[in-house]
Amino acid sequence: LLTRRLSMLFRCNDGFSLQDQIVNSSGQVWHSECFVCAQCFEPFPDGIYFEFEGRKYCEHDFHVLYAPCCGKCSEFDFIRQFHEFIVGRVIKAMNASWHPDCFRCELCSKALADVGFLRNAGR
Repeated sequence: LLTRRLSMLFRCNDGFSLQDQIVNSSGQVWHSECFVCAQCFEPFPDGIYFEFEGRKYCEHDFHVLYAPCCGKCSEFDFIRQFHEFIVGRVIKAMNASWHPDCFRCELCSKALADVGFLRNAGR
């Protein structure tokens, strides 16, 4: 019987009835009202979520918690209080993360993402 096999739901560990709406995500069963972001506890917009170490997050909270910030774009964080998260390809260099287009030579502004570079005086 379905009720016996899924008698405890993933987040709340409460049982459910046949009238309850449930969500099955990666083999885990949730009440629809329990299937929320692990950080802000809000439902997932359009059902879209990101998973990290078994926990599910809305896009905003996932980026705040886990996405790297760009070494160039984040220079403006203190003024605008805005983080430019890197989604997609990340360049790791000089103890920072960069958008490919932001990783450039400080002297000539040439993009360095796909070419070699030499560090000079920390730049």
